[in-house]
Amino acid sequence: MRGRTGARPHGGTGKRRQPAWVGVLSCAVPLCLGSAVPAVAQCPDGTPPPCAVRPYHAPAPPPNSVAVMYLDNDSRDTSDAYLADGLTEEITTKLGQIGRLAVTSNTTMRRYRGTAALEPTVLGRTLRVAQLVSGSVRRAGHRIRVNVELLRARDGVQLWADDYDQTDADLLSIEETIARSVATAIAGRLLPVEQATLAARPTRNPEAYDHLLRGNFYIAQRTPAAARRALAEYQAAAALDPTFALAYGRMGLCYSLFIDWGWPYPGVSEDSLIVLGAAVADRALQLDSQSTDGWMARAYIDVYLHPTTFEGALPAFERAIALDPRNAEAHHQYASILMSMGRDSAAAEEYRRALALDPLRAITLDNFGTLRYLEHRMDEAVPLLDSAIAADPLAYYAYVDRADLRLTRGEVAGARADVAASVRARPADYVVSSEPLVATLEFLDGDTVSARARLNRVIGQLPDPAHPDYTAGQWIGLAWLRMGDRERALSVLESVRPRGINLWFTMRDPGFDPIRDTPRFRALDAQTRPSGVDR
Repeated sequence: MRGRTGARPHGGTGKRRQPAWVGVLSCAVPLCLGSAVPAVAQCPDGTPPPCAVRPYHAPAPPPNSVAVMYLDNDSRDTSDAYLADGLTEEITTKLGQIGRLAVTSNTTMRRYRGTAALEPTVLGRTLRVAQLVSGSVRRAGHRIRVNVELLRARDGVQLWADDYDQTDADLLSIEETIARSVATAIAGRLLPVEQATLAARPTRNPEAYDHLLRGNFYIAQRTPAAARRALAEYQAAAALDPTFALAYGRMGLCYSLFIDWGWPYPGVSEDSLIVLGAAVADRALQLDSQSTDGWMARAYIDVYLHPTTFEGALPAFERAIALDPRNAEAHHQYASILMSMGRDSAAAEEYRRALALDPLRAITLDNFGTLRYLEHRMDEAVPLLDSAIAADPLAYYAYVDRADLRLTRGEVAGARADVAASVRARPADYVVSSEPLVATLEFLDGDTVSARARLNRVIGQLPDPAHPDYTAGQWIGLAWLRMGDRERALSVLESVRPRGINLWFTMRDPGFDPIRDTPRFRALDAQTRPSGVDR
C-alpha cells in the first residue's frame, strides 16, 4: 500500500497515492532493473495491460484519436532534455483540452520515449490511435528549432508537417501553433471556444515558463532529490511571475508529495510542509479559482490538516474533477481518498474512470489492485498488480505491494523476487517500505539476528522513532507480525501519530488479519474508523 500522491507522483512505497502529474519514471533511478523500459509493455501472457485471464482484443482506434510521441532532443547539450519533454507534454495537454479529440496521456506516452523508429502501424496499433505526432527540438543559444509532423498511423502517410525557428521567448507561441495545426488537421475548423482554449497562456514571462518546464521534468523522475529540485524550479517561476497560478499549484502538489510519500526533506518538518503546502495552494486558488492543480493541492493538504476527518478534501477533489473531467490524475486521487475512507464502491468507480482515460497508468492499476487486496478479492487484485508492473517495470511501489500480497498468501518465492526488484528500482534515499520486507524475508530464511537488526535500523532512521507516521507504522508493524512478534506489531500501530483515517486505512491490510480480533487492535480500529465505511 502506498501513498495516494500518484504517481501519483499517486506511493514510497511510502504511501498510496502518487500524483500522476508526477509522471512515470523512465530510467532515472541509477539501478532501474538492468534494462530500459520495453517499447511495448506486456503482461505475462504477451498482451498489453491491463492483465487478465481472458484473451485481449484491441478495438479499432477512433478516427479522432492521436498520440504525441516524445520529441527528440537534437541539442548537443543533454541538459536541454527538459525542453523537448516539456514541449511534448504541453502540446499533449493543449490537445487534450479539445473535447472532440481523444488524446493519449503523457503518462502513457512516456513509456514509448525513444521508439519513434518503430513503424507507425506498430505504434498506432499498440497505442490504439489513428494519428501520431512526432518530431524533434534543437536549441542553439537563445534560438529553438522545432520540426514536427502528423502521420496517419495505419500507413504512415504524412498529413501535416512544419518547421519552427524562433527564439526561446516564443516557446508558448510555438506550442499553441502546433496544437492548433494538429487539432485542425484532425477535427477540422476549430470553434471559437476551442481556439480560445488553445490560445490561453499560464504566464507572459518566458523565463518563468522555462522554470516551470524544468520543474515538471524533475518531478517526473519520482525521487526525493529530483522533487526537491522541482520545488526549487517552481519557486523560481513564481518569483519571476508572482501571478503564475500554475507554478503555485505545482508547488502545492510538491509539498503534498513529500508529506504523502514520507520522503525526506532536510531541515523541514512535516508540520512545516503542511503549512507551506496550504499557503501555496491557497495562493494558486486566489490567483485562479479554476486551477485544477490548485484544488488538488488543497485537497491533499486538507487530508493532513484534518487527519481524523479529511474535512474539505472530498469537495476539493470534486471541484477539480468538475473543472477538468478528463483529468485522470484527479479521478485517481479522488478514488484514493475514497479508498482511505472505506468507501470502496465509489473508489472503484473512480479508478475505472481514471483507467478509461489512461488505461496504462501504472499507479492507478496498482492502487486499484491495492483496493481489491484490502477487500480480500485476491483474484482481482493479482491481475491489477501484474498490470501495473507490466505497464511500468520500474514501478518499485507496485513490486512492494505485490510482495505484501504474496507474503500474506504464503508465496515466499514470488515475494522474494518482488522485493529484490523493488530494492533495485527504488530511490536511494527511500527505504521505509522495502527494508521491512527484506527483514521479513531474512527472518523467514532463519536469520533472526539480521532481520531484527535491519528492522531496528529502519526504526532508528525515522524522524521520530517513538511515533512513526502511518506508512512506517504499516510496514514495520507487518514485519514484526510476520516475524512472530504480535506484541511489538500492536505497539507500533498504537504509537503511530497522528491517529486518524490513514492509520485505519493501513490497518485494513490483510497481513494484519492474525491480530485483527485482538482487543487492542479492535480498540484502535474503533478510534480511527471514519464514518460512511462501506463495510
